[in-house]
Amino acid sequence: MTIFRVSILAAMLALSACGFHVRGEVQLAPGMQRVHVQITDPYSPLSRDLEAALARSGAKVENAAGEGIAEIAIPAVSLAPVVRSVGANAFVNEFSMVYHVEMQITDANGKTLLPRSVIEHSRQFTFDQTQAIGTSAEQDEIKKEMERDMVQALLRKIEAVERKFDK
Repeated sequence: MTIFRVSILAAMLALSACGFHVRGEVQLAPGMQRVHVQITDPYSPLSRDLEAALARSGAKVENAAGEGIAEIAIPAVSLAPVVRSVGANAFVNEFSMVYHVEMQITDANGKTLLPRSVIEHSRQFTFDQTQAIGTSAEQDEIKKEMERDMVQALLRKIEAVERKFDK
């Protein structure tokens, strides 16, 4: 039991010495404390999750744009499979799921912090004709993971843009 405790303590010390720390919520600048998210599909998981993450970061998410309200515009969102390889039997063997988001950020004063830019993520998976049901479930899980990852990528982009203009 003491060897176990010593090894846990050693691991904790090693992780703290290398600068490792759990990534917390994004710290928003004062110009982003009130924010409106303009997105092509306001009922999508991306919209819902992004608004929730912004609220956890301390922002008040507004229902409409207006004076003194920053805006995160997401005019284009797509999540689609792309065929990567086809077998000799003319069936698809490998797909990539590509998540494409275009985003623009304007602060509460109407200043463009980030011109329209693209964030893209992709994940590859194989398709097995004999496991069609399992492949469908795998594809659904990949979509959910990619949606969570995209929200984090958008938040990190917002934070990076704010840091750039705070200096």
